[in-house]
Amino acid sequence: MTGPADVGGVLVAVEFVVTAGLVLLLVPLEAAAPLVPLLLVFLLALHAYRS
Repeated sequence: MTGPADVGGVLVAVEFVVTAGLVLLLVPLEAAAPLVPLLLVFLLALHAYRS
């Protein structure tokens, strides 16, 4: 069973991924480029958590 800290961390990661995805869709890539590495890290972490 996951603890409250794990659930909180996953929710924060999901929130960041969704927000960064929307930013990447709405603003030019030059402005959103700093978000891409952290987005990839969180996506990989969520994938590892899910499997």
